[in-house]
Amino acid sequence: MTTGRHTPRNTGPRPPRDGKPSRGRTVPRGVLRVAMWLAALAAVAFTVVVVYGFIQFNHAVDHPGDGFSGWQCAAESGTCGP
Repeated sequence: MTTGRHTPRNTGPRPPRDGKPSRGRTVPRGVLRVAMWLAALAAVAFTVVVVYGFIQFNHAVDHPGDGFSGWQCAAESGTCGP
């Protein structure tokens, strides 16, 4: 067997830590799971808000209430004139 850059040197199980303390803090699995669910819910809520805003924008463009607003009119258009 040849050992190259992409060949693992040790394919066996990892040796025990011998009671040495870990360098970084570990996050409990339950906290990590709750954080992931909250992030997923926040992403879904953001998507719902964006889609709702787009639907309202589309409705405002299709059905102008009291005439067109300034942002709906082109400068050269005669439809927004008095």
